[in-house]
Amino acid sequence: MRKFKALALTVLILSLLVAAFPAAGVSAREFSDVPITASYYTAVDKLSNIGVIQGREDGNFAPNAQTTRAEFCAFLSRATGYNENYYQASTTPFTDVSADYWANSYISYCYDRGYINGNLDNTFAPADPVTYEQVVKMVVCSSGAGDDSLRSVGPYWYSGYLAVADKYGLLHDTTKAVGKDANRAFVAQMIYNSLSFINGGEIDDSVIVTDVADLSNNAAHSTPVPQSAEAPKEEIFAATPVPTAVPTAAPTSAPTLAPTLAPTLTPTAKPAVTPAPAAAKATPLPTMVPTPRPTAVPTPIPTVAPTAVPQQSVPQNVPVWNSAYQPNKTIVIDPGHNYSGVDTGATGNGLREQDITWYIAEKVKPLLEAHGFNVVMTRNSITDNCSTTSTSDSLAYRYNLANNLNAALFVSIHCNAGGSNGTETYCYYNSSEGRKLAQKIQSYIISSVGTMNRGVKEAGFAVIRHTVMPAVLVETAFIDTADDAAKLGDSAYQQKYAESIVHGICDYMGVAY
Repeated sequence: MRKFKALALTVLILSLLVAAFPAAGVSAREFSDVPITASYYTAVDKLSNIGVIQGREDGNFAPNAQTTRAEFCAFLSRATGYNENYYQASTTPFTDVSADYWANSYISYCYDRGYINGNLDNTFAPADPVTYEQVVKMVVCSSGAGDDSLRSVGPYWYSGYLAVADKYGLLHDTTKAVGKDANRAFVAQMIYNSLSFINGGEIDDSVIVTDVADLSNNAAHSTPVPQSAEAPKEEIFAATPVPTAVPTAAPTSAPTLAPTLAPTLTPTAKPAVTPAPAAAKATPLPTMVPTPRPTAVPTPIPTVAPTAVPQQSVPQNVPVWNSAYQPNKTIVIDPGHNYSGVDTGATGNGLREQDITWYIAEKVKPLLEAHGFNVVMTRNSITDNCSTTSTSDSLAYRYNLANNLNAALFVSIHCNAGGSNGTETYCYYNSSEGRKLAQKIQSYIISSVGTMNRGVKEAGFAVIRHTVMPAVLVETAFIDTADDAAKLGDSAYQQKYAESIVHGICDYMGVAY
């Protein structure tokens, strides 16, 4: 469910870079080995002007030189809002990336945001050259279009990413080179394309910062707004910012890095975003009228959300259900994706995501009802769809349903994809209540199902961004990995997933399981 809000945020972040330097220091960089006739000249020129890239120690850009996987993580991190004053490296599963490795913080940043997955053996191979298709995949994901790729299937893991990159002009002025190492010219062009896409053309050297106060907070959380929860294929959302600097040592080969970002700014509250109008409902809504929550809940105002809209913060102080205070008992369970039409999910090992999510959700419903909850499903049967007019409408149906019911919680169930393994659970940025719920569900799944623990992460998925109650999105396991798929397709394991989700909900709501 990833869209393109991250690109707009990236443009704002880059504008902060511009504002951080005196005017005299922002003159165009001249590289003798980048002729004005080169197809990548504009990309290198613009990115160097705004401080995203720099040349080698000899003053050249070295357009044909290789870029390592670690260097590309550094490059991508700088371009998408990395700031050592806000970001502190979290623990990654990569056994070949030590805490004191020069790019550890960058690699951690990319891993937290879902740009990279690493290898099946829990390595990252940071010194290996990054390949053409790996660059395409990571740029697509950092641009917010990663989920789109899963609806553009093909014979190879990268087929969907290439199709989506071509669709949105991310491959402009590049030459297809699948299987080959990516050089610095290609890397610069891809990053430039992703930034200029949201900006509607060339990157202006004098971009004006429109909301600096909000930008300092967003810089630590500028993740793609996924429109589905599938993780990127073959490769490498976001940790809570810690306002302490994380020093990173420079590599000996001087990767393409940007100068240090602007000084720490004081974040301000993000303006609320109102969800888009609900699409025509494919199935009738339940007749139940839930008891209104006694705390103020923003009333959804129908509006057409543009690509770049301020993100909405999930309420932080939603009370927990207990004997002394009982808010709405309604829980919305969302079996991710549609059975047919648009917004169908990932596939692998003979399984379809839209089916597996339903199998688990239908087991969740009676368990929750047995514990006294009212349960509303976004899909009432395996063949039901949540609008097939567009993916956006499908997603809007789900979060509008939850908001209109004034539900207590929203839980979306998905299967991951990307050739890795394990379970991860997402909440919205800075949602303390969402994180509590995610942590409880994640913990029970790991202990019961036995999948690899990929942790609790933050992201801007539409269904957890536009819901006004605590909301989580559960990536149960990787449907395209044999071991994980074996569990997803097993009814007994589906029951374990369901019981774990319900156990987590009960714990969060203060109900004995």
